[in-house]
Amino acid sequence: MAELILHHYTASPLSEKVRVILGLKNLSWRSVEIPNLPPKPDVMPLTGGYRRTPIMQIGADVFCDSQLILSELERQKPSKSNNMGLIQMVNRWCDTLFHPVVKIAVAASATELPQEFLEDRQKLFLHEYSDIESAKARIPHYTAQIRAQLGWAETSLKEQNEFLISSSASMADASLFALIWFIRRRWKNGVEFLEEFPNICRWEESVKKIGHGVPTDMTSQEALDVAKNTEIIFDTHIDTNDVHNLSIGDHVSIIADARTGEEKVQGRIHTMEPNRIGLLHTNDRVGTVCIHFPKIGYVFERI
Repeated sequence: MAELILHHYTASPLSEKVRVILGLKNLSWRSVEIPNLPPKPDVMPLTGGYRRTPIMQIGADVFCDSQLILSELERQKPSKSNNMGLIQMVNRWCDTLFHPVVKIAVAASATELPQEFLEDRQKLFLHEYSDIESAKARIPHYTAQIRAQLGWAETSLKEQNEFLISSSASMADASLFALIWFIRRRWKNGVEFLEEFPNICRWEESVKKIGHGVPTDMTSQEALDVAKNTEIIFDTHIDTNDVHNLSIGDHVSIIADARTGEEKVQGRIHTMEPNRIGLLHTNDRVGTVCIHFPKIGYVFERI
């Protein structure tokens, strides 16, 4: 398997999900620390303008969004589990729950956050509110929603064995762990909130022991050089049943399905499967790369 490069920063909860999966699969990987705010001058050449964290790089192939990174890591090193469909469903549920978790973290801590960071996260996660006070007023609602859903996990861990789906850890555990990890560290009352869920707290300690695999530091310039000096590994492929009626070489744009003011990524279709799409993008610093996105949660259209 080609060298795995993760572009991330320490406090990113979705990066923590991927780091735990790397530990679960006992993988060696290269660690590129990136800024938590735009501009990200050494990231954008790889992603065509996509600014979220984390991204994973394998040579000249770049994978955006943790749900696709999860799928690609499973493709690179398959697990013994026969429950990948269920694992993906749990991961998607956790991704959905991530948004109210972050809304609470940003709104409740607004007065303590650096202004530049606050303004950026408001655009990403609180864009439907006219001001912070309006968002704060919704904290009880979001807390109730999260509390009820974590109750499902609490019950599952009581009825099941040490982990969510079976007696051994899976990527589903990494997905939920990232949320608990974030709540404990970023919510003002996160520690007290989690005390209501003793089974989750017990399980959390077990997941911590998985670790993060074997990371080795890499500079952002080294990662850019890898992309420039490596061939794309994915062959040209098209999903003939795709309802968009797109073809190889079509010029398309893609963006997260949310009104966050993010830039659309543009490129020509190189590969498209039922759950992912890969676009060719050329930049002076990296040459031509293939940027892969999940279809779930993203809007893409022909230009």
